[in-house]
Amino acid sequence: MITRIKILDIIIKKLQATKESYCGRLYGTFIDNTIVLLGLQLDNNNDNLYSVPAEVDFYGIFQGYSDNEDVDEILTKCAKIDVTDTPVYLAINISDSNNVVCNIISNNKISPIDYELVSASDLYTNFFHVRLTGNLLLNCEINEKGIIESFLNLRKDLVSGVTAFKLPKLNVILSGKNNENDIIGLPGDPTIADVFESSDLSEGNQKKKYIEKQLSLDVIDVSLLRKVTKDESSIEEKKHAPVVVLDKKSFEILKLPLSIDTLSLVNRNSKLSSLYNILLESVVKNLRLYEAELHSYLKNNNLQGKVGKPEVLHFFPEECGHFITRVIFEQSEEQSRRERQSLHDLLLLSRQYPLFRRANRYQFLKGNRNNMPLINPHKAVKATSNGGKICLVKGKYEYYHYCQNKMDDNGWGCAYRSLQTLASWFKLQGYSDREVPTFKEIQKCLVDIGDKPASFVDSRQWIGSTEVNFVLNTLLGVTSKILYVSSGDELAYKGPELINHFEQHGSPIMIGGGVLAHTILGVDYNQDSGDLKFLILDPHYTGGEDLNTIVNKGWCGWKGTDFWDKTSYYNMCLPQVPREV
Repeated sequence: MITRIKILDIIIKKLQATKESYCGRLYGTFIDNTIVLLGLQLDNNNDNLYSVPAEVDFYGIFQGYSDNEDVDEILTKCAKIDVTDTPVYLAINISDSNNVVCNIISNNKISPIDYELVSASDLYTNFFHVRLTGNLLLNCEINEKGIIESFLNLRKDLVSGVTAFKLPKLNVILSGKNNENDIIGLPGDPTIADVFESSDLSEGNQKKKYIEKQLSLDVIDVSLLRKVTKDESSIEEKKHAPVVVLDKKSFEILKLPLSIDTLSLVNRNSKLSSLYNILLESVVKNLRLYEAELHSYLKNNNLQGKVGKPEVLHFFPEECGHFITRVIFEQSEEQSRRERQSLHDLLLLSRQYPLFRRANRYQFLKGNRNNMPLINPHKAVKATSNGGKICLVKGKYEYYHYCQNKMDDNGWGCAYRSLQTLASWFKLQGYSDREVPTFKEIQKCLVDIGDKPASFVDSRQWIGSTEVNFVLNTLLGVTSKILYVSSGDELAYKGPELINHFEQHGSPIMIGGGVLAHTILGVDYNQDSGDLKFLILDPHYTGGEDLNTIVNKGWCGWKGTDFWDKTSYYNMCLPQVPREV
């Protein structure tokens, strides 16, 4: 009998925000006699848009109703759940302030049960994410039967004993022999936490060294291996000579390399040997996603034997609270947009901003990021005592400042650096696939549009908010609103406009005045007193990526109106954000 239910707080918030009748599935995992629910999906005919990590399974259903619950439908749907004898049912009365009641179903009866809310940061302290990568080849006829048979043969081959998994940084191999020698390169059978926490080799442990107050996910890299020969014990005795069947016919062959890239959610206290079957399950899951997407792709395209190499993308939207994996074949922008809209609707996500564009993909840590720009240093800044309404930048950005990338721009490059911070925000939010432009690309852009002479390229000439506007529009397709003030004193009266910008758009603002440029990340506006404070990201910093220095020395921090020069006029570039996915 299940004694505890834990639910990711994001799930409850999304269910309470929905105003129409609906029903769908709840996904979760099982740990320490507890069902942990961490994802949901509306009922939909198309379940092939994505997959979740291995070990995350179908554990229950939810139903939002205005009159009466459809008990028969609830019991029918729960009967399909095979990972637990006590599936979870969340009942949401949308006519009663969206009150959420948690139930379990046992012996065809619905019984209420208490539950505990858990945040994503607390939840993932109990787990590792294991990322498995490798390569397989699909070789088949281009027809439905050929594709089904080929994928089936691939899955059969993988589970036949020819698959092994390597932990590269430890030089350990999981062979899957199911005996005392199934872990090669490591004595005994330690827990996953014992191996990776002591070795400090997981991605999350490295990430904590250069970024604070972010959701930290511990990610372990594993490689897929295939044995050239099977174990002697697995070779069956041949009872007859080989039989060859020759079938002469014309057909088109598809040879498609498949980049296996899977994720598994693994309890830290699991034994290392148990990882073998979990990883095997994740590969099979990845192949099923490939198969579904390939069928859909061939159905919607006249290919004549030509199929571009598909791409596996992992996303971790904070609004979801878990990984989403997609396999994407070449498609038009309109097809991609429709799929993204369907995915937002399926997961009860707002269509206000993109979450599943290619640029939104999760950035796994590769090597040492100590010299890379810090992400969201303002998260470590203490709150103000202004007592007003606080509105901050939404999402993520990178902090660009003087002397990065081995370039000495001290004294002239502050507006370029602010522009790079703005461009990084649009990239990290998924609005742009373009990399953050370099100084030379910025200068060349201004020359190409006729704003500057050819001699401007490779010069040390300043730029201002007008040039920032031109570059954002030309390179990223972003339009901006320009605000002018005649002096630093006048900035004290711009609180309502800046509050509106951060509420409606949430993008960082570039501000230039005199010979200086800064980035505004937010405001604290006290409407009663009229006091206004600015959260400033200062591009004039010349040191390394040291978060403590940046915050404690005020390079990122709250500033009053006296921060601005009373004798200078200021221009602000407020990037406008499109409302689309």
